[in-house]
Amino acid sequence: MSELPVVVIGAGPQGLAAAAHLLERGLDAVVFEAGTGPGAAVAQWSRIRTFSPWPELVDSAAARVLEPTGWTAPRAGYPTGGEWVDAYLTPLADALGERVRYRTRVTGVSRRGHDRVVTEGRDSAPFVVHAIEHDGRESAWSARAVIDASGTWSQPSPAGADGLPALGERAAAAAGVVT
Repeated sequence: MSELPVVVIGAGPQGLAAAAHLLERGLDAVVFEAGTGPGAAVAQWSRIRTFSPWPELVDSAAARVLEPTGWTAPRAGYPTGGEWVDAYLTPLADALGERVRYRTRVTGVSRRGHDRVVTEGRDSAPFVVHAIEHDGRESAWSARAVIDASGTWSQPSPAGADGLPALGERAAAAAGVVT
């Protein structure tokens, strides 16, 4: 199983940084991104300025992956989402190359040869990741581990306690009050 890649779900800031850390540790990574490019969720708020300055938005392992390309980290200022994508996430995804697969939506993750009931040997079995590729083709990938960095932008967590929607939250969302 050690020769299998680690699958990272999501090519946003956390997913791309995770891939950079994996590479530094000598582990192969494959990043699946449902969007058409890196930081697809960030790109949806591209005109909004971040609350964090550049030095806090650049991961150290990612900077080391980018260093051989001649990339230099911005030192000051608060970028917009679009600037963050253009000046950091896109160059990082480019440096990771073919490890990043766009328009690939993960549809399921499980353990090879095991159902969802705890069974002997399940914890040592490789993961199997099902995905739908950009052309509609279904694929299955074996992985030594899976990192879910897909975020909550398109599937926000409920506001209520216990991981459940607050009373009235569904009705408010249906009415367009909460998105």
